[in-house]
Amino acid sequence: MANNFDDEVLPYTTIGTDDAKRMIEAGTRIVDVRMPDEWNYGHIAEATLVPIQGIYTFGKALQEQNLPLDEEVIFVCAAGQRSAMASEIASLMGFKKVYNLARGMNGWANRGYSMER
Repeated sequence: MANNFDDEVLPYTTIGTDDAKRMIEAGTRIVDVRMPDEWNYGHIAEATLVPIQGIYTFGKALQEQNLPLDEEVIFVCAAGQRSAMASEIASLMGFKKVYNLARGMNGWANRGYSMER
């Protein structure tokens, strides 16, 4: 029998670039989990940098942000893989409204949306 994971529910929602932009404009918090050198190359103006360098260090750094657990948070990386891991960790930490930016900063840049350097 083939593996069927369709019934598995992820503890976070994956969203596209346009939805993320609308949410950010409406005040949704965005956390960039890339490394500082990637961040310096270009990031979303409203983002906070919390690099994901390991599950425990990331969890501790995220905790130190003192974000309300019921606040909407979008996680972003370069392409969506690290932010998916960050979304999973945030969900395990008790965050209720967690979003992963599907194509990350690559998708953001491809849309021509503004970035800070």
